[in-house]
Amino acid sequence: MMDTRFSSALQIIITVAVNENNNTRSTSNTLASGLDAKPSLVRKLIAPLMQKNILVSSEGYQGGYRLGRPADSIYLSEIYLAVTPDKKIWGTREDIPAACFISSNMGEWSAKLCKEAEGALLGVLGERSVQDAISELVTIDGGKCPLGRKLAT
Repeated sequence: MMDTRFSSALQIIITVAVNENNNTRSTSNTLASGLDAKPSLVRKLIAPLMQKNILVSSEGYQGGYRLGRPADSIYLSEIYLAVTPDKKIWGTREDIPAACFISSNMGEWSAKLCKEAEGALLGVLGERSVQDAISELVTIDGGKCPLGRKLAT
C-alpha cells in the first residue's frame, strides 16, 4: 500500500495557502472535504506540521489553520520530513543467509542506494517552495478552474 501522508499534507498546505490568499478559513472539516477524508486524518497530518511551524492554528469562531510563515519560504522537503520522519523509500532485508557475495552484501548495498535515492528526493523537494507548487498548479490548470484564474492574475 502506498504511503499518501506527504501528498495529503502537501494538498493541505497548498489549500491553506490559497485559502489565506482568498481570505477563506481552513478548518479540519474543510480540509478533510478536499481530501475526501475524515477530519481526524487531517488533524493527525497537521500535528507534525504545527510542530515544525509550517502551519499554525487559532481557536474560536474565526479559528482555523494558516501558514506558519510565507509560502515562498516553506519548502516541500520540510513538509516531507515533517510527515514522514522515519520513512525510508524502501526497506532492506537483514534476514537473508549469507551464502554468496550477493546475499552477503545486498543489505549494505541496498541501504547505501536507498540513502542516495532519499538524498536525491530531498534535493528535488528542497528546490520547490509551496509558492512554486501553487504557481505550477495554476499553470497546469490553464485557467479551467475559476480559482486558478483568480490566482493567475
